[in-house]
Amino acid sequence: MKKPVYFLIALFIAALSAGNSAKAQQYKLRQANTMMGMKTESTVYVKGMRKRTESPGMMGMGSNQVTIEQCDLQRTIKINDKKKLYYIEPFAKETEEIIDEDVNPPAVEKNKPATSNPKEKNTQAGGIIYSWYTITDTGERKKMYGFTARHVWTYRKMKPSPDACMMKDSMVMKTDGWYIDLPEFNCPIQSRPQKPPMRSTNEKTQPDCKDRFVSRRKGKGKLGFPLSETKTMMMGNGSEFETSVETLEFITGKLDSMLFEIPPGYKEAKSEDELQDKFDMAEMMKQANNNNQDKAKEKINPGEQKKTGMIRIGVYEPKSDGQLQDPALQQHMVNTITAGNIEAVAITSEDDARKYNCDYTLATGFSKIKQASKVGGLLKAIKNTDPNAASSYNIEAALTLVKLSDGSTRLQQKVDGKYEGKIDDAAQKAMDEGCR
Repeated sequence: MKKPVYFLIALFIAALSAGNSAKAQQYKLRQANTMMGMKTESTVYVKGMRKRTESPGMMGMGSNQVTIEQCDLQRTIKINDKKKLYYIEPFAKETEEIIDEDVNPPAVEKNKPATSNPKEKNTQAGGIIYSWYTITDTGERKKMYGFTARHVWTYRKMKPSPDACMMKDSMVMKTDGWYIDLPEFNCPIQSRPQKPPMRSTNEKTQPDCKDRFVSRRKGKGKLGFPLSETKTMMMGNGSEFETSVETLEFITGKLDSMLFEIPPGYKEAKSEDELQDKFDMAEMMKQANNNNQDKAKEKINPGEQKKTGMIRIGVYEPKSDGQLQDPALQQHMVNTITAGNIEAVAITSEDDARKYNCDYTLATGFSKIKQASKVGGLLKAIKNTDPNAASSYNIEAALTLVKLSDGSTRLQQKVDGKYEGKIDDAAQKAMDEGCR
């Protein structure tokens, strides 16, 4: 009679252990994020198959960003607490053709007539995103917060066809990180971008345009939940963009299930654009000028050390064909980008930038400044008319952000559009758009 009793006790202990294990699948992490030298902290909550990420607004401005991944429902929820809005984005369901180069292709039988299925008529616009993906497990292991983390590298090159809509330029993405397995949290790893990185603000999206993905994969290894990761993206135009994440704290504790649900009383946004905060550069400039009238702005002196967490950008005079008031536009740029943890200073050379302990330099070049034809044609017919009275200009410009320490191009933003106002006002609007 003792054996059944011992068996029941053992079964009870096993069930209790399983229950404790399930409870243990609740984690809170504090992570440091770095993007283009700017550092922020985010908080991540994980419970079973759901994850919540809370991060500050871009460049310290705007409301906090909240993202909830509901792996069990195959969707992501983005929340704006300030607006009390949410937006639901289903996980990508596009089929991806994967060619595993580590697996030998099946042998083709000889003398067997080739058959082919008739292609379905494609009524949807879109192209093909070609991808070459390599994953390497270095074999290195180390203990991190009680888990065994593996060191993994990845390399992915993406090249779009001319008619692709998701991206227009080639891109290389490299990751170097330490990853762990969280048994219950099993979300698909998004290896291809949902939106083109660094897309120009005046580039129109094509909601009815969907691309097809063809990937060639090579190498052994797997990713997982990143505790430490550096991601480098290199664009076809030579610009480079780096982000990194480092876990500062990893604790176990009971989490409220409502952290992973849509908050009561919130309304659904019609689009992600409606969800996001809009920054009115003109209004910000007006407010900055008003503040300057009440209190003189501190002047940055050569050799002055930056405050902890601040990023300093040296701004050159814009290069134009002589139509613009370049010094005034330079000061406009300094005032515009000085916000949050970013401060700017006017410079004339790279030596100037070093004297001011700048992290980056920003250069603007205008390649085209032309009166819009509708108004310009009329003005040409009127003698003694002030050209500054034109109501709009067609402007093309490029803003280039360079890291001072190594001279690498970190971002190159192109602006091309029609802008209202006198010539210098139109130029300011074009530069403001390039800074967004």
